[in-house]
Amino acid sequence: MEQTLLKIQNLEKFIKKHGEDALISQTLSKMAAYKIQRFERKIKALTKELKVFEHAYKKESKVFFEEFKEGMLGDKMDFVEWSSLYQMRKRLLEKKQEFESII
Repeated sequence: MEQTLLKIQNLEKFIKKHGEDALISQTLSKMAAYKIQRFERKIKALTKELKVFEHAYKKESKVFFEEFKEGMLGDKMDFVEWSSLYQMRKRLLEKKQEFESII
């Protein structure tokens, strides 16, 4: 992480000193788009896994998670896995949204 931050700081210094650079700007845009695509692929894969549980238990993941969190469903292994997948997807959605807001 330190190396990445240092590179970004050095890049910022370079741009401030020498002005806007079209190649750097285009490269950063492509990198950001690639990162967003990776988020989307992972979110899509997790959504697909969640759908299996939703179909099997005839319940939306959001409803399930609230019931699970309240202790209404017990600790069946399926429920622990479903909960983990739901939380992973939620975190990825939040990270994607945060990333999109800064680019």
